Amino acid sequence: MPLFFYLTIYNINMLRIIYKGEDVEKVKKDVQKAFDFVAKVFSVKISNIMVYVHNTRDSYNKRLGKETEDWNIANADDNKRIDILSPRAFTKESCHSKNDFLPTLVHEFSHLFISNLAKGSAIPLWLNEGFANYIAGQNKKINESLYVENNFCEKLGTLRGWDKHINYSAYSISALFVRFLIKKYSAQKIKELISSLDKVYNYSRFEKIFYKVYKKDLTEMERLFIENLNKK
Repeated sequence: MPLFFYLTIYNINMLRIIYKGEDVEKVKKDVQKAFDFVAKVFSVKISNIMVYVHNTRDSYNKRLGKETEDWNIANADDNKRIDILSPRAFTKESCHSKNDFLPTLVHEFSHLFISNLAKGSAIPLWLNEGFANYIAGQNKKINESLYVENNFCEKLGTLRGWDKHINYSAYSISALFVRFLIKKYSAQKIKELISSLDKVYNYSRFEKIFYKVYKKDLTEMERLFIENLNKK
């Protein structure tokens, strides 16, 4: 049976960690550290988050109800639950090292805080994944050559488009574009964009919301981003 641990964050929020392993104290510290960091980024507190740490991919797959590839190591859902492989499983059953455990936790906590900021609105996948990647600092490791299609925000906005491009640098392009927007206009603008979204995602409507926040056309911003990439 798994062990249960309760951590009180700021004497207000509660994280419930379910994990059984020799490194449980280290895992507990990493979970709290990741949560504290993301809570500070968003300047809000979210309570009753459940974190399941799985010792095997089989356990992780059963929890998600599907088979997962070796790059898939964590998931956050709408019920404020995070499922993640243990640091040992990172090494044994994924293409990641155990050193990726903490930034991955930050990434998954970020999804929960992004969702909280959106207040039930539909978030384009490139924006959700790109901002979580930025907060976790994972964009700093991107050094691959990229093929960036025109209108990539439209193509990476929905699950269908994301799945179609996931093996063609979808994560990297999203992360780098969000980093580009933040460096040019600030993280606060990204937060403003997320908090302005509609309940139902529609690309044409999203373009108008983007323009209202940035006073720039999204297609023009994509063009500038691609030009910036080519300079490097």
